[in-house]
Amino acid sequence: MAIISRTPVRISFGGGGTDLASYYEKYGGLVVSAAINKYFYTILELRDDDRIQLISSDLQLNQTVKDFYDLKFGEGFDIPTAVIKHFNIQRGMNLFLASEVPPGTGLGSSGALAVNTVNLLNHLERKEMGKKEIAETAYSIGFNDLKLPIGKQDEYASAFGGINFIRFEKDNVKVEPLKLSNETRKRMEEDILLFFTGRTRESSQILTVQNRLCREDDRRTIETLHILKKLGEEMKNAVEKGDLGHFGELMHESWMKKKNLVNGITNENIDQAYNTALKHDAVGGKILGAGGGGYLLLYCERKHQENVRKALHDMEFRELNFKFDMKGTSILGEW
Repeated sequence: MAIISRTPVRISFGGGGTDLASYYEKYGGLVVSAAINKYFYTILELRDDDRIQLISSDLQLNQTVKDFYDLKFGEGFDIPTAVIKHFNIQRGMNLFLASEVPPGTGLGSSGALAVNTVNLLNHLERKEMGKKEIAETAYSIGFNDLKLPIGKQDEYASAFGGINFIRFEKDNVKVEPLKLSNETRKRMEEDILLFFTGRTRESSQILTVQNRLCREDDRRTIETLHILKKLGEEMKNAVEKGDLGHFGELMHESWMKKKNLVNGITNENIDQAYNTALKHDAVGGKILGAGGGGYLLLYCERKHQENVRKALHDMEFRELNFKFDMKGTSILGEW
């Protein structure tokens, strides 16, 4: 028996940072985000023996253990190992992992991996979990089992797909698809640009510091996150009205606040590229994820894109073309 699952990564526009439990459990959080058609794939093949083999094409790692009880953490497969242990699947399998985007690029690939593996094993075990339960399970495995300093937006964006306004409360998460016309959605796909900075980053250090400052009720941190949350609300309203120019301006305002939230979110290379894009008439943008590297997202009308592309290409930034994914995590086949 074999099963293949697919889960999209995401881009976030506003509210990032308010999806950390250290913030939203006290104040409530929100994000505006979208899943895109760059995917994490997992293929499971059941074996005739008890061995478990984990293979990652992205990390070029291969781990084989004699059985379920021999699974260990710290070998580069912590997320799939934790998911297998969560489902208590004590049978042999081969698990092959592959992504269309590299890890550490701010597109939520770790969350997509967790969601993809949960959905795969949910299907194997015939659990019939809904998307919300899949997202919450994937988040709990990362946050509670693996003690990762993560927010909650990635798992929900990847599980549900689409372009969403996601609210985080202490005991609940609400996913609200944005009310968009077809024209607005098409313009967003045309006018949002993604460029890889050439640098991956480890988000845990940035998120650990932000978590600590939130738990300590650091006034500057909390006030900044309140502003980012308000700007996220305004982004939702602007997009639903079809006012994408204002949407871009709000992203710029949000980035100006967020980049000073914690040391390491931005750097000289990122600032130079962003300012160069603005000089060539991009309206606004941000670094995706926790910051420090990965993908630079820009809102730029089509008539100015050629100049922006040339300027960033000269800085050796590579563009990533994309469309929105409206399906979320899915099982592609079983045989």
